[in-house]
Amino acid sequence: MILGVINQTVHEHFTVSDNNGNLISGIDSSAFTVHVYNPSSVEVTPSVSGAFTELGDGNYKYNFLPNVNGTWYLIVTHPVYFPWGKTDDVQVYDNDISDIYQTVKRTLGLTHENIYIDETVYDDNGQMISGRLRIYDSALDVGSNNGIIATYMITADSTGCGTLNYWQQIKI
Repeated sequence: MILGVINQTVHEHFTVSDNNGNLISGIDSSAFTVHVYNPSSVEVTPSVSGAFTELGDGNYKYNFLPNVNGTWYLIVTHPVYFPWGKTDDVQVYDNDISDIYQTVKRTLGLTHENIYIDETVYDDNGQMISGRLRIYDSALDVGSNNGIIATYMITADSTGCGTLNYWQQIKI
C-alpha cells in the first residue's frame, strides 16, 4: 500500500519483465492502460492528472493527484507483459502523516525511552529540585547533542526528605 496526501502527487512504481524475468526498458507509455478508482469506487482516471515516467532498467512510475482522502485503487495493464493488470491501493490522508511520526517519537521519549537528565540542582535534603531532561530519537545519541527530539526543564518542590509538593516539566 502506498501512502499519500490530498492534492499532492502520488507515485505508483512498477517493474516490467518478460517471461524469463528480463527487465524491459523503452516501453512507450501509450502502451500502458491505467484505471484509477477513488474511495467511492468510481473510476476517475481522466480527472486525476495522471502521467507515466520511465525510470530505467524496466522500472516505471505512474503519478496522479488524489483529491479526497480514503483508499484509492489503481490497475495498470500492458497488452503483452501483464494484460491481467498490476494493482495497488493508495491510502490518502488529509495531512502529511510525518507529523504523526514526530508525535509518536516524542511520546516514546516522554515514556522514558532514550532520555537523559542533566544540569540537576538539589535541595538541602538531597532531593532534585530542577534539571534538564532531553529525549532522543536513538539510544546511540542519548547524552549527546545529536538526535534530540525535545528538551524540557524540570522543577520540583518538597517540604522535606521523601515528600513532594509538585513536579513540573515544561518544554523549552
